[in-house]
Amino acid sequence: MSALDVTFVTADRTVWSGQASMVVVPAIDGSMGVLPQMQPTLAVLDSGLVRITAVEGEPLERRVHGGFVSVDGDVVTIAVDDAERVAVNA
Repeated sequence: MSALDVTFVTADRTVWSGQASMVVVPAIDGSMGVLPQMQPTLAVLDSGLVRITAVEGEPLERRVHGGFVSVDGDVVTIAVDDAERVAVNA
């Protein structure tokens, strides 16, 4: 099975970089899932959650308020102004 090479950045830091099996982003026209071997895509992001399912390890969730996602082959780049940690309800 192939994997996605994901880079998730803000204006001042790398939030996460690595291999993932799936990425879900809040595109301006609705939630968009990204899987390996997807067609090249460029989408503007709205406010919502970015969810990255790493090939190995815990899933990552961050709240964003705009930005963009680029998919080219199995390379995914997510660029946003800020990525806030999501509070976990206990």
